[in-house]
Amino acid sequence: MALDGAPWEVLALAQGAAARIELRRYTLPRPNEMWEIDDEPILSVVMPRAEGTQGEVMFDLGDRQRHRVGRLMLRPAGIAMHSRGDGGVLDILTCRFNRARFEAATGLRDWDSYRLRRCAAIVSPQLMALSERLREEALAPGFASALVTDALVELLMVDLARLFQDRSSPVHGGLAAWQLARIEEALRCSVGDWPTTQTLAALCGISRSHLSRSFTAATGKALSAHAAAIRLERAGDMLRAGSLPMNRIAGMLGFASASAFSAAFRRATGQTPRRFRQNYNGSAPAIMAPSTARH
Repeated sequence: MALDGAPWEVLALAQGAAARIELRRYTLPRPNEMWEIDDEPILSVVMPRAEGTQGEVMFDLGDRQRHRVGRLMLRPAGIAMHSRGDGGVLDILTCRFNRARFEAATGLRDWDSYRLRRCAAIVSPQLMALSERLREEALAPGFASALVTDALVELLMVDLARLFQDRSSPVHGGLAAWQLARIEEALRCSVGDWPTTQTLAALCGISRSHLSRSFTAATGKALSAHAAAIRLERAGDMLRAGSLPMNRIAGMLGFASASAFSAAFRRATGQTPRRFRQNYNGSAPAIMAPSTARH
C-alpha cells in the first residue's frame, strides 16, 4: 500500500492502543537527504540488507551535531531532524507512539543534546528483540494479536524509559563527546580486525586503563560489554541479510574462523548462527537476546 506523496509503501501493519506499527519499504534517491518532523515519537528499526546501510542525522535542537545512525533509532516528537544516507531500497519497521501515552509511560518529555545523541544509534538487544516480535506480529498476526501487540509496545516503552532515564554523567576525567563518537564509529564500521581496547584508546588519545574507567563513568556500562553488544548486533544484521557465508561474516567481525564465530554467537544468544538465520527466514521469530544459559 503506497501512500500519496510518501517515499514508502506499507508492507504490513499492526495497530495497538498506544502505537501504530508499520513495516515500510522505502525507495530513496542515492544519496538521500531530507528534513523530517512529526508530532508523535517514532521508533524505527532498519532491516538489514546485504550491502549494509550508512547514514547520519542532526536534530534541530541543542548542539546540532551530526550523529551516525544505528539500526535502532528514536525520533522524539516535535523535533526536526535532518538525515543523510546512502538511500536505495530499505525496509524499515516504524513504531509510531501516541504521544500522550508515550510521555505518561516513559516520562520522556525533555530532550537535550545528551539524550538526542543516544536517540540516533540505540544499542539494546532487548529493544531489538521486542521490535523483531512486532515485525513478526505485523507480518503474520496470530491468536490474540491485538493483546500481543499492546504488550510488546508497553514493554518497548518501559525499556526506552529505562534506557533514557539512566543519565550516568561523566565524572572528572570522563570522555568528551568526540571521543565517544570515535569509539562508536570504530566499533560499528570496522571490517576485519575487531578494535581492541588499546586501539580505541589510541583513537581517543588516552591510555587503555584510563579509557576503561572513563567509558564506564561516561556511559554507566563497561566498554567490553558495549563492544560485545555492537558486535552481536552487527552479526545479527549480517545473518538476517542472508547472502553472506559464515566465514565471510566471521572475517568481517574479526573472528579467527567460522567455528570461532559460531561458538561465540551461540554463547551469547543460545542458538547457532545458522539456526538464527533459518528462523529469521522461516516462520519462527528470530529473537536475538543474550542467553542466560551457561556453556
